[in-house]
Amino acid sequence: MSHGSSEKCEPNFTPLLDLVLQLVMFFMLCANFVMDQTNIDIKLPDAIAAKPLDAREDYTIYLNVNEKGQVILASSDQYVDPASGNTITTLENAAQVEVFLKRRAREDKLAAGAANADKPLRSVIILRVHKECAFKDTYAIMKACRKAEYLRVQLRAQISS
Repeated sequence: MSHGSSEKCEPNFTPLLDLVLQLVMFFMLCANFVMDQTNIDIKLPDAIAAKPLDAREDYTIYLNVNEKGQVILASSDQYVDPASGNTITTLENAAQVEVFLKRRAREDKLAAGAANADKPLRSVIILRVHKECAFKDTYAIMKACRKAEYLRVQLRAQISS
């Protein structure tokens, strides 16, 4: 007089595996977007002491500066010049950097909304400057960031061993 069936009850793992695979794909895509913004040709300067990266920053703009002082734009930041119709991949001088950042600042203000119009811009500029780049070029780019109203600018370095 048994109340149960004689069949074995096994759990269904298919939904769990679907979820795990979706999470893996999500994190792979996120890692690719971050790697897309950094340029491997940029050799960062060595630092004796450096502050670790702050993972809480949601809105970042990476500026990769080569040894000539030119800013190499990430593929997501490249744009078409309306005057010539050419795709801009490199900013040659600080004036071009300022124009680029002022355009990004307008986008930042629109995205933040009218309620945050009086607050500083939400994005953080991360300067990845090649160690052979002259300081005068780095300083000119930093001034361009300030003129475009970006108050939070970070310089990246690697800890020397």
